[in-house]
Amino acid sequence: MKKSNYKSRSIFIQTVLWLTITVVGHSQDLNQGELDSLYAHYQNSISNKTLAGVESLFIVNDRVVWHQAQGYQDVSTEKALELNSIFYIQSMTKPIMSVAIMQLVERGLINLKDPIEIYIPEAKHLRVAVDPDLGLESPTQKINRSIKIRDLLTHTSGLSHGLRDSKLDQQLFEALYDETLNYRLHNTVEDRVLTLLSFPLVAQPGAKWYYSAGADVLALILERVTKESIPNYLSKYIFDPLEMHDTGYNLNELQSQRVMKLHSRDENNKVMRHKHQVPTSGNTVFGGTHGLFSTADDYAKFCLMILHNGSWKGTRILKAETVKNIRTNHTQNLYNEPGAGFGFGFSVILNPDKMDRPGGVGQLQWSGYFSTYFFIDPEKKAIGINLTQQMPGGDNIPSPFQNYTYKALD
Repeated sequence: MKKSNYKSRSIFIQTVLWLTITVVGHSQDLNQGELDSLYAHYQNSISNKTLAGVESLFIVNDRVVWHQAQGYQDVSTEKALELNSIFYIQSMTKPIMSVAIMQLVERGLINLKDPIEIYIPEAKHLRVAVDPDLGLESPTQKINRSIKIRDLLTHTSGLSHGLRDSKLDQQLFEALYDETLNYRLHNTVEDRVLTLLSFPLVAQPGAKWYYSAGADVLALILERVTKESIPNYLSKYIFDPLEMHDTGYNLNELQSQRVMKLHSRDENNKVMRHKHQVPTSGNTVFGGTHGLFSTADDYAKFCLMILHNGSWKGTRILKAETVKNIRTNHTQNLYNEPGAGFGFGFSVILNPDKMDRPGGVGQLQWSGYFSTYFFIDPEKKAIGINLTQQMPGGDNIPSPFQNYTYKALD
């Protein structure tokens, strides 16, 4: 492990007090050399100016065995990235929204088989594009059945996210997010969902796994069913009980100072501060697809809750049987990664021998558009969280974290 100075070590200890453990520098159960190699890999990328900075957290058997911040919070000022920085976690918002929806299922407020038009009448007359490559000019046909809540949780609704290459995807992306990722394009999540539903589907509901903005529809359902604002609900039932005090859609002034800036690449493929930055306050679109800020420490508490079957530090967020349902593949053979399936809000490893990435049976994982990533491995009793702010990111950021942490477990 890279040695840190006294000040950094003190910060490190403070950030893991919530685990009521001591910092582990070396462990007989881990191959420490692999973690040193991970540090060296990222340090090389930072030196080569292809990576601004990264924070990595690795937990095994509820113990923090690796927590490092490397590089810069902002390359333009060369301000160092510190432990417990705050990141815009993009699609790592989706698993949190999925947990919130499963809480509503537990409470009997909704059913996974419910057609979404029960809660969103605007979804009554959806149609499917015959040829998405023709965009909005494509002929359309009627849907064979209604979209169900479970379809939104598993990305089998036929909705899109606007992230693929078809003309329809490109038109949808511009309508939802604008070409410049305009975070103020819509006033509310309802506005964004109604825009989404005004577009034809790319597939019949239940027929195809297609990554979508369905989690925004879930957020709107949560808001309409509970009659609470999404931030209030998430704080009351997830963030406050788990003591995730740095997670939310808006940040105060002190928190904003800890946010890593978004970076991109210049014409020479060198990292640079992105010309567009995510607003840290005044946000009003409380999405389920993305929108949350968080820290490695906070997200670890969420992951530990999932790892421990819905409970962490005496606080129960979900029933054990609900977490089991979340971890179950609900997409048959529709998911597009060999050896894996998709549960409710997470991808799940079914057959590690068929995977081109490491992980045990039942490993859950997901990532975010700005190159954030996490995994939860019940078989290994391990959690990994890897955070940066870079677009585009590429496999050179999360893949080494996956590979070296699992090698350390061997």
